[in-house]
Amino acid sequence: MVNTAQDKPIILIIDDTPSNITLMSGILNNAYKVKAATNGKKGLEIAATSPLPDLILLDIMMPEMDGYQVCDALKKSTATSDIPVIFLTAKNESEDEEKGLKMGAVDYITKPVSPPIALSRIASHVELFRQKKALIESQRALSDEINEAASYIQSLLPQKLDQDTIKSSWQHIPSSALGGDAFGYHYIDDDHMAIYLIDVCGHGVGAAMLCISAFNLIRSQSLTDTNFHSPASVLNALNRAFPMEQQNLKYFTIWYGVYSKGDQTIKFGSAGHPHAIILRQDHPNSTPKLTKLGTKGVAIGCFDGIDFVEDQVQLTARNKLYVFSDGVYEITTAEDKEMTLEDFTDLVNEKFNSVDELQSESIYEKIKQLKDNAGPLDDDFSIVELIFH
Repeated sequence: MVNTAQDKPIILIIDDTPSNITLMSGILNNAYKVKAATNGKKGLEIAATSPLPDLILLDIMMPEMDGYQVCDALKKSTATSDIPVIFLTAKNESEDEEKGLKMGAVDYITKPVSPPIALSRIASHVELFRQKKALIESQRALSDEINEAASYIQSLLPQKLDQDTIKSSWQHIPSSALGGDAFGYHYIDDDHMAIYLIDVCGHGVGAAMLCISAFNLIRSQSLTDTNFHSPASVLNALNRAFPMEQQNLKYFTIWYGVYSKGDQTIKFGSAGHPHAIILRQDHPNSTPKLTKLGTKGVAIGCFDGIDFVEDQVQLTARNKLYVFSDGVYEITTAEDKEMTLEDFTDLVNEKFNSVDELQSESIYEKIKQLKDNAGPLDDDFSIVELIFH
């Protein structure tokens, strides 16, 4: 219920007969703030002036600009197109009611006006309009929050490296405004670099919040009783920290590796995540050899008491590592075939196996080319690429 004049909805009356305006104002004054115009041109000016009216009562028969012309102008203006319009029409103009409704009016009130009927119809349309405005504002606020969260996730992603011994590239293209993927790499100490990619089930705010929480614990090395040089230790700690029963039944997969400059090795472990790919080349003219880097283990949060394991690979003179989410390859191709992890592994081995060239962007373009249509990918596309020389 309206309590103050400031809170009263605004009704604009556009009618060339002053006595009609006086009559309608008397009916409306108790519940509404009333504005009035005696011609269409002035009515359009008032309608577009802030604060905008919550409803417009519009006479049909007016000189210069009739009600239909005014309604057409209102609906063509972005400032006033959403304001509900009710036509005021004489009973002998009823054949024109359909025309008015087709032009965008929400209702009509016949003259002579019945105050109870007029107030009831006006109140219904004002309430619908205010509910619509509130919903739009709520959606806008939610969209702003989602965009802010997406920007935050983007800010967490690492700087691309261009050093003599390590170079990196990555692609991160969420399938929706707010995805559930994040990845990073950072030095644990002077000799060891952690490399990791997290993929939370689903999308939206819930997936993003879980992803950010897990990501920040890894990046800040804040997991308790954890040896961050050991992938198995990290996976076990994450599984203890994020049981899905406490995460709204959400879980995530992860690949976590540790590169040692001194030993020239990569230790790695995975939890329900696609294997990473390492390409190693002994000599400049030799063919790079592809090895899959993955360990058996379910997704983080699914079961208590899981004992995750790790493995290790020795690097050679020239190496390239790909770590990626399943959104990189889970597409339907133009030939109506579902691409698999093995298909993607073969594609990398055939087309993107250079250990000297950063190719993550080219991989993304190739996957888009192979997809069955030009729309967005069905899942977040996240891939990290590191060259070690």
